Amino acid sequence: MYVWYFTTIGSAMSYWFSKAPAVGASGAIFGLVGSFAIFVLRHNKMVKGGVGDLNHVARVIALNMAIGLLSQGIDNWGHLGGLMGGIATSWLIGPAWEVKSTTRLGRKVLVDKAPIFSLPGTKRASH
Repeated sequence: MYVWYFTTIGSAMSYWFSKAPAVGASGAIFGLVGSFAIFVLRHNKMVKGGVGDLNHVARVIALNMAIGLLSQGIDNWGHLGGLMGGIATSWLIGPAWEVKSTTRLGRKVLVDKAPIFSLPGTKRASH
């Protein structure tokens, strides 16, 4: 939910840099794509086919940006702002799992090392 919210704020680049208003949810969709990319980059050893997924994501982003540059009425600033918002949000608050230990049954115990937990005044929820 946070990713969607902050990508829509990132889409505000459209209002700052574009003469045409942004309509639709495409900036937020680009933000979700950026969020997915950060997740796969962080967890490429845990996600099968992660590098292939990232290559596909990069091609889709490049194709959509090219279509936006070649067509009138498509707001690339909104797309770029959403993408940057999704990347920034997922980098800061998205999960950054690391294996802490392994149980006797062979299950991996993960700990979240997201950068937000490094900020002063923040702490992990205890379970």
